[in-house]
Amino acid sequence: MTILRAALLVVLAATIAAADQAPPTYQKGTIKSWDIRVDSDTSGGGGSTPVTTTKRRAKVYELNGADLIYKIDYCGAFQAGKFDIGQVVEYRVDGERLYIRREEGKEYKCKIEATKAAKSAKSDDPTSH
Repeated sequence: MTILRAALLVVLAATIAAADQAPPTYQKGTIKSWDIRVDSDTSGGGGSTPVTTTKRRAKVYELNGADLIYKIDYCGAFQAGKFDIGQVVEYRVDGERLYIRREEGKEYKCKIEATKAAKSAKSDDPTSH
């Protein structure tokens, strides 16, 4: 009986914690371009294990946000190019990941490779260049 009560308490606490979370806030951005990068991974070489190198072609996308331009890759099914250049997407950033909202409410989870300031966020002061 004590185990059942403890389990019920855990379920109730998880339910309350989930209810307190606000839904994520998304921003609008535009897919401007993509490029192909070749990643290589070398492993082995210990003992009798031969050294092997594997290569992977990765699409790297440029997403222009309001303040930053993001270089993103490893986006799962998004990598297959299920969008058009110039397409507006809704996205959110959480640490080193960028999440693009899909039509059915799920998200593509992408890795942020680099960021830079968007042109609209730069100062017009010629001395700042």
